[in-house]
Amino acid sequence: MYTPIMPNYHPLPHPHRTQWHHLPTKAIRVPECFVEEIKAYAISLDQSAEKPSTSHPPRWLGIKPSISQLGWAILEGETTEDPQMVDFGLISTNSDDPLPCRLAEIEADLQEIIKDYQPTQIAIEKTFINPEFPSTAKLLQVLGVLNLVAYRHGCLPLMVNPATWKSNLDNPKAEREDIADILEQMFYLNPLKRDAQVDAIAIAYSGWCGLGQHL
Repeated sequence: MYTPIMPNYHPLPHPHRTQWHHLPTKAIRVPECFVEEIKAYAISLDQSAEKPSTSHPPRWLGIKPSISQLGWAILEGETTEDPQMVDFGLISTNSDDPLPCRLAEIEADLQEIIKDYQPTQIAIEKTFINPEFPSTAKLLQVLGVLNLVAYRHGCLPLMVNPATWKSNLDNPKAEREDIADILEQMFYLNPLKRDAQVDAIAIAYSGWCGLGQHL
């Protein structure tokens, strides 16, 4: 579980492309009379130094939405090759905490995951919404947070129906136990816990296979 942080993010009205080769950048305080000279020197260093290599095959982040235990998984691989498992896990929140606190924790932890693994695509389960269920309001707010974090990262997430990601591996009514067994063999994994991590891996794999649709 990632250590929660409280982000203070103010999105720009339009996408902004940095001119710096070496990232990340950091704001510093310097005497005003030296600003232009320091900036010119920094630009010369940035342009003359070798640009760090950050390229890697396409990466998919799969997400199983939940307010209590949100599953996530990262797959990597070109479409012409078999994907490789990078990492997976859970974002857990305490049911005793107020809802805003739990949503903030999900947002912060997910931002940290994206910062660490830099996914190029994001797939989210398109959950069944029933207004009569008390948990529906919480789940809708979780989905709002997920879409916001994905947008800030520059991704328009794919929404994948449960029947779609299950059919991609087995059948539309497959149990989690069956999906877990298949994924263990596909990715040579140790026995998986039968929780939301299993779903997240299957969702990421479905996204990598080209399934799902944008909202």
